Amino acid sequence: MSDQPVHDLKKPPHLEDIEPNKGAALDTTTHELKLVSHSTYVKEKTLQYLFLACAFVAVLAVCLIFVFTIWKAFPVFTDIGLENFFGSVWSPSDGQYGIACLAAGSGLVTVGALAIGVPLAIGCAVFLTEIASKRLSGIVSTAVDLLAGIPSVIYGFFGLVVLRPLIASASGGLGFGALTAWLVLAIMIVPTITTLTMDALRSIPMGIREAAYSMGATKWQAIYKIVLPAAKTGIVNAVVLGMGRAIGETMAVLMVVGNAPVLPDSITSPLSTLTSQIALDMGYSSGLHRSALFGMGVVLFIISASLVGIVRFVSRDREAAKARKKAKQEEKAEKAEKAEKAEKAEKAGETSSVAPSAARMEAVPTTPDPVPPVEALPPEAEGGETSAARIKRLLSHGGSAKVSKDTSNKVAVTVFTVMALATTAILVLIIGFVTVNGLPNLSLDFIFGWPQGVNAEGGIWPTIVSTLYVTALAMLICTPIAVLAAVYLAEYAKQGRLVTFIRYAADTLSSVPSIVMGLFGYALFVEYMGFGLSMLSAALALAIMMLPIVMRTTEEAIRAVPRYIRWGAYGLGATKWQVVSKIVLPSAFPRIATGIVLAIGRAVGETAVVLYTMGQAVNLPVSPFDSGRPMTIHLYLLANDGINMNAAYGTALLLVIMILAFNLFARYISRRSASKSGGK
Repeated sequence: MSDQPVHDLKKPPHLEDIEPNKGAALDTTTHELKLVSHSTYVKEKTLQYLFLACAFVAVLAVCLIFVFTIWKAFPVFTDIGLENFFGSVWSPSDGQYGIACLAAGSGLVTVGALAIGVPLAIGCAVFLTEIASKRLSGIVSTAVDLLAGIPSVIYGFFGLVVLRPLIASASGGLGFGALTAWLVLAIMIVPTITTLTMDALRSIPMGIREAAYSMGATKWQAIYKIVLPAAKTGIVNAVVLGMGRAIGETMAVLMVVGNAPVLPDSITSPLSTLTSQIALDMGYSSGLHRSALFGMGVVLFIISASLVGIVRFVSRDREAAKARKKAKQEEKAEKAEKAEKAEKAEKAGETSSVAPSAARMEAVPTTPDPVPPVEALPPEAEGGETSAARIKRLLSHGGSAKVSKDTSNKVAVTVFTVMALATTAILVLIIGFVTVNGLPNLSLDFIFGWPQGVNAEGGIWPTIVSTLYVTALAMLICTPIAVLAAVYLAEYAKQGRLVTFIRYAADTLSSVPSIVMGLFGYALFVEYMGFGLSMLSAALALAIMMLPIVMRTTEEAIRAVPRYIRWGAYGLGATKWQVVSKIVLPSAFPRIATGIVLAIGRAVGETAVVLYTMGQAVNLPVSPFDSGRPMTIHLYLLANDGINMNAAYGTALLLVIMILAFNLFARYISRRSASKSGGK
């Protein structure tokens, strides 16, 4: 056996670090695919192109939304004129189509909602990630997830019946206006911002917190001086996405703002927004009036796409900074390794000339060298700052504390706890309000009966069937496309501009306001394709809305399957599709099912998408081309017009029960999957 040194041997990569669709692994897979039989090669390539086509559905959907909305809005440029369109007067009966006051209303309610919702959401996220015990964290996080699943029409119903009278009695007005919308929208955006902020906080290494604690920092000091600044990019992204949710909200705003297309005198005066005006006017508009409504849809689409672009740009800069930092660390480690090798080589090549060396040492002056050796220099002398020094500097930043550290820590922890408990209390309040008022109206006759007369006396059975019918049809359309698209992104796609573009399209699709999706569905499926107001038109529009939800959760589920399972199958001679179909998808099925169930819950509670694609006829649909009335539209008509409040309460309770059941079932599947895989 040779005694030569083995310094040049490289450490083999960990199996979980190997991506089969990146770099050399991709080239190896492609090369091996060329060695199989011709029929297998054709089959694998055909499947790959099929998956790519499914992934491009998201891109096609975004392009179609933009094309059809701008096509229907084209008279804005030719007949109305941009100057009139961006004017300050909205009066279609007088030929005035200015949307400035509507845009100002959207901006006003969005800013106010962010001012209330952002502190509450960030405080709740900090509590869940930094303070709460495991049991309490489970309770509050469940409340946050359930808040995210409650339909917007329920929030609007709660604001109309509970918040509006309170504000009316306090202000002396009607209670419609920006203040009511602020409170409703703030509750609605809390789950979105909380969830994304939690992801940002959890991405901060635990060692940073431990280093701060070891230097005497309290929990509050570690949070606001170390953790929050480190996660600021992710928090900003969460706020931007929450802002997009607030700008695009339709039904809840429609029910509480008062719908007056003027600049409000105060925060308790009625106003209107872009989304609420579209939903209010679309049913009876025609000609230039309808074109102006589609023009508002174009404006909303551009705003949502721009917000997604900002988030992706900021995230890309963050990832680029991480990559540069990692490259510098690797370069530094490589230099240190080379220096170590050179030192070992120098020691190995030394001769036994001790006497001359001693003589030279005696000739050297005994005065100490004022310049310390390189090894003794602090990292700051090399242009960097150690983590310990940075944490110490951050902790010591600012003047002397006016209160003790323990007092400020207790106050901060109490504030975060109150914020988290307030979020849970909001869920309990909404569910309690619906349950107390709706439970006395529930009966078999109400569930299985038919609405009768102008006051909608009787039951709501046709609306339940319509809701389940259109949701099942949308799921059958969406699920295969979304799953196969996720398979392409996770297993087949070479990471690059194409994949980045597809993901940007999927993110944009998920952020498109629901009323814009409804306009698109009306323009494409109802009018252009001639499906009319039907189950099929509504199901296609809902399927496009559900697509990014199922895509994202499926891709994450596939990537969570350990890589060594794939390589074991490849080692046994399995092809790519055999590995995906027989190993990866079955392993990821519980998490995929979770995403599908969440998407179903979203579809059941959707209102604006089906408002002008399904119709409002109270009948029992049989064919996909039949019309119908879903539960959300039925609730909106009952509550907003005050036709039959008892039936409205009963419908709201059944709707909440259905949504909560879907969300709790999704959490059960997720937890069961995590426990089986050894997760938490």
